[in-house]
Amino acid sequence: MKARFGDLPPRYSFMLNPYPGYRLSRCPVCEKKSGQRKTPLLIHVDPNHLVALNYTCRYCRNCDLLIAHKFDVEHILTELFRQYNPEVIGSDYQIIGTVEKSVWREGLEQPKAVADMLPHASDFAKYEELRFTQPGYYRAGQKPPVMEPPKSEEWSKIKLQPRKK
Repeated sequence: MKARFGDLPPRYSFMLNPYPGYRLSRCPVCEKKSGQRKTPLLIHVDPNHLVALNYTCRYCRNCDLLIAHKFDVEHILTELFRQYNPEVIGSDYQIIGTVEKSVWREGLEQPKAVADMLPHASDFAKYEELRFTQPGYYRAGQKPPVMEPPKSEEWSKIKLQPRKK
């Protein structure tokens, strides 16, 4: 049995799209048109930061699948940590689940401790990263290679300039 972070039962399947040039209007699983759902994503940023980010994901009702765009999430995280703790920018992070919207709203007024968030957090039922194959012509039986996503330019370690005295 997989260890869970949140106390609520797992909810949603989750897919992270690491390709900035590709936006999904259809579900990559069932290929039906997807809608949008704004939900607070729970993100752990190393070493010990927990962020609840109210983010508009693509949502497939048929597959119960949330899709987030990696570069959008990283842009928001970069702007957030640039103000509060620039040393964290570029650290490893993991989108681990969702938080109840009412608790997210309360956290805007008064930040909550991790222990206070857990009873209202829900892990993802399934988590995966989207991968595309290289376009082109291939021989019968030949598998097209997987297209590597580009490296993040914004969410990378920044060199802090020493303050002038």
